[in-house]
Amino acid sequence: MKKILLIMIMAAFAVACSKQQTTTAFLDPAGDCIFENSVVRYRINGPSNPVVTSGMEAILKAHDKKEVVLKDRKAAQAASLNDGGSAVILNDSLVFAQANFSSFEIVEQTKDLVSFKLTYPQWEVDGNKISLVRTITLRETSVYCEVKDVYSNEAGSTPVIVVAGFAKNSVENSEIGPDYVVDWENIGDGYIGKGIVMPMSKNFAVDGPQDNAVAYITTKWGRPVEYAVGNCWSRGELTTFESWADKVRL
Repeated sequence: MKKILLIMIMAAFAVACSKQQTTTAFLDPAGDCIFENSVVRYRINGPSNPVVTSGMEAILKAHDKKEVVLKDRKAAQAASLNDGGSAVILNDSLVFAQANFSSFEIVEQTKDLVSFKLTYPQWEVDGNKISLVRTITLRETSVYCEVKDVYSNEAGSTPVIVVAGFAKNSVENSEIGPDYVVDWENIGDGYIGKGIVMPMSKNFAVDGPQDNAVAYITTKWGRPVEYAVGNCWSRGELTTFESWADKVRL
């Protein structure tokens, strides 16, 4: 009887722990990568998705009458630096991954953190065989996820420029700091905040396809490029541009 009671207690504890697990990453039935915590959810297009992009679609969360409300940002667009997207510059042109990620691997999973790796198929541009491995870490309650991109080239560790950023739409307020860019955009149903932080870079601009906020870093093939990208919704805890910008100001 005691053994049965102990098993029941352990099962109940396991269920309680699973309910508390709000920071997670997984592949949905369509093969897209979903990762989320209690304040934000992201989707990255998988191999079966017809839209090719290395960026993320933010699905923002707010609590309304004790229920979680989701706002789909519809961010993913082909060949654009949408949220957290990156590219390399070859011959003065932005070069994006030519296919969505081909493999997904959990690197670390705890109650308050998830870290996973996405590997993109190798592609060729002007004789250069390029590959991308991306590691993303999301922590509980954080409005930012941490990204580490490693672009490799069979030609070796020669210099290369890597850019990362997000697309800008209906901007009502923005700020460029020494290593960050934040935006506040009108989406009709409130506002969304967008931001990118890249301490490695001191070169930020607003240009590129679809008027992107872009960070530039000169590095070498095979070296990690690290940055953070985030979003919020004004129906959540961060209701103003100032409260959003305070999350990244030095």
